[in-house]
Amino acid sequence: MLVTRPRHQAESLCVLIERMGGKAIRFPTIDIEPQTAAPAEPCDLVIFASTNAVEHGWRLLAPNPQMKVAAIGKATAAALERVDITVHYVPEAGFTSEALLAHPELELEPGMQALIVRGEGGREFLRAELTSRGLTVQTREVYRRVQPTVDPEIIAALETDWSEGGVDVVTLTSVATLDHLRNMLSARGRALLETTALLVVSERIREAARNANLKGHIVVAPAADDASIAGALASWHARARY
Repeated sequence: MLVTRPRHQAESLCVLIERMGGKAIRFPTIDIEPQTAAPAEPCDLVIFASTNAVEHGWRLLAPNPQMKVAAIGKATAAALERVDITVHYVPEAGFTSEALLAHPELELEPGMQALIVRGEGGREFLRAELTSRGLTVQTREVYRRVQPTVDPEIIAALETDWSEGGVDVVTLTSVATLDHLRNMLSARGRALLETTALLVVSERIREAARNANLKGHIVVAPAADDASIAGALASWHARARY
């Protein structure tokens, strides 16, 4: 299994795969670079868009006992809890802006002040939707995703192993991981990727893979946390054996 997560977030998933008897190939296609952002103004609702947003942005919050905190996904909620921030809203299913907005208890009233903490170049859907409902929305972009530089010999060795059956499935946890992987591979590697099974964590990534003309089987994990990815992988392998 080719694991393309950022290096600092990949190890726990790799260990879990190996405990299940699989082979985890560490090949990060994203590096996370912190970005300086101004402290947030007091607000009624703060939405963290990812675990990286939590890691690099939680200190920006202005104390406010009335403030509600939302996380787009269970992994992001867990990251907030690790820094002692109470989470009030987490999507019941899925981990997208749409899933958060569908939360039955999420209160959005005209005039509310909202803050979105995210990475550079994040989707504008959530901001636009909140604004359309009468909220005043500020954003803080606290990190950026960059493509790492990898020794060509490492890429060549990976592609040789891949061509000999060493890669059964590729994990993709964002559209950026897909874009960067395709950029980093040679023409030979891109041809291998085209027919390799993919394990993705959202329909949006699945759609991006199909739009990139990738023809392999695609498994969509129910969430982006390690257990959900490993569970989806185990289920797929069990079905593929029969």
